Amino acid sequence: MIDMHSHILFEVDDGPTTIEESMELLKEVKSKGVTHIIFTPHFNKRNHSLNHEKTEENFQKLKKAVNKENLNIEIYLGNEIYLDSIGYTTILDNGFNTLAGSMYILIEFNEMLPPSNIPEICYETMLNGYIPIIAHAERYEFLHNNNKMLRDILEEGAHLQINASTIINKESKERNKFAHYLLKNQLISFIASDVHNNTSRKFHLDEAYEVVCKTNSIAYADTIFKLNQLNIINNMKFDSPKLPPRKSRKLFSWFLRQKR
Repeated sequence: MIDMHSHILFEVDDGPTTIEESMELLKEVKSKGVTHIIFTPHFNKRNHSLNHEKTEENFQKLKKAVNKENLNIEIYLGNEIYLDSIGYTTILDNGFNTLAGSMYILIEFNEMLPPSNIPEICYETMLNGYIPIIAHAERYEFLHNNNKMLRDILEEGAHLQINASTIINKESKERNKFAHYLLKNQLISFIASDVHNNTSRKFHLDEAYEVVCKTNSIAYADTIFKLNQLNIINNMKFDSPKLPPRKSRKLFSWFLRQKR
């Protein structure tokens, strides 16, 4: 498996505070089948100048520690970029890290008050030469019953990432149902851990892989846990999934029945 959304890099994020804690987490994810991992510390207009140099410095320190211990796991740097409806155009020019140096960027929004113009933001992101991946898409409740918005986001070429914890029902019931609706219709491009620690925000990627193998297929699980992630690492563009035209009501009926 390849994990493309994690908060393992020490001292620069809301994950580990020491390099020893980062190494402990890396050893755990390695033992559970991860061969490559992208660190995605948070980046927004309030902290981008504060964290950039420290992020690179600590990444290099951790890379040396990984090599010294022959951990045999490939690590890469990226960011989870916070965008809003007003300042996103300036953020897109402000020195964040793309995922593993590729054209892909991981973006997030305010969960309580997400922008109403997310398709426009995705469009502008593409115009700037990036391919947007929406982090933990299951958290945005306005998408749960908004087929038009979901369609528009996917039509703009954006990809959806879902957290492993949601797949195994460690999140809310509604998020879990929406995640499984997206799985059923193969609208997810990536499942990632979003791991922060070994206590409150754990790894779970191996457990989620087993669930998807059972609910969908091994081939689909391999696609969204490994093959699509390889496209990021190799900087290869691939199309985002799309909703079939004019069949949205039938597709969403399964999800809506679950909510009753």
